[in-house]
Amino acid sequence: MKYKEYNMNEKIFGKEYLIYDWKESANENHIYVKSQCRTQKCPKCGEISERYHATYSRKIQMIPIKIKRTYAHVIAYKYDCNNANCNQKVFMEELPFAMSSQVRTSELNLLILAVSLFLSNEGASKVLGFIGIKVSNDAIKRIYDSIAVADEAEIEAVGIDDAAIRKGQSYATAIYDMNDRHLVALLKGREAETLKEWLKTHKKIKIVTRDRASGYANAISEILPNCVQIADRFHLLANLIEKMRDIFREELSGEVLIKNGSVCVEPPEKIIALKIEPDSKRLNKYDYDNSVPTDENGNPINYDRGSHLKSSQYKRQAENRKKNKT
Repeated sequence: MKYKEYNMNEKIFGKEYLIYDWKESANENHIYVKSQCRTQKCPKCGEISERYHATYSRKIQMIPIKIKRTYAHVIAYKYDCNNANCNQKVFMEELPFAMSSQVRTSELNLLILAVSLFLSNEGASKVLGFIGIKVSNDAIKRIYDSIAVADEAEIEAVGIDDAAIRKGQSYATAIYDMNDRHLVALLKGREAETLKEWLKTHKKIKIVTRDRASGYANAISEILPNCVQIADRFHLLANLIEKMRDIFREELSGEVLIKNGSVCVEPPEKIIALKIEPDSKRLNKYDYDNSVPTDENGNPINYDRGSHLKSSQYKRQAENRKKNKT
């Protein structure tokens, strides 16, 4: 199989990275990638540098191909900083598909997090192993621990809603950036006082989308009186449906009768069930007395009601009962 079939240069690695080799075994894929970048920005001072210092290589696990473990062997560059006053004399090239010191691509980490949301760390590790992803339960925990919610004091438009940490027992207040929907803050509980304290440090907020909870509405009106509050469509639609149900309960009767595809204005007449008298002539020919049955010649038919007493099973059970008594 050729790497060109996947067109991965731009889709995974970007235009600045070239796939120059590919090796495939029974259980693994190895993709060899080389950087074609010519400039890089210093992470310390921000000055652009074109001076190569050396090359370095990294082995990064990526999303499986053909349900096999897939690794990217990347050759990238180190740069010399042009700024003589900068303390960062040499810095490494930043890869767009994997952060520094990361052994997995960012895309793969997102897939691991998505699967582990519904399973334990150990269970997720086993399930991911079936589709060609090597990750331990401790590594999944480290990925979770590295997630940080960065608060932004300069934010101007947010969405506020409650989130269940444990449904029916523990809740939190989630605050999102309306521009790109990322999480800005996760406040403990869903009380108005907690939200007020957070709003006091975010005076630049101009627009808030929220649910219909009065606690959130009062907190926003008190701290940010000039803020525009927007009720989200989900709760507006839910309130509309509930109101329509109340109207239907008042206007419609308890029973709606439909006949031939149309609603009956007046209820139909009830049909009285027909009473059928038994035919005594037919019943007379049946004999219900306790007389002994006879055959076709008139001889009585005798049934041996004690035949089961002669069976070997009954005799064996009777002997066992005698033994148990003694």
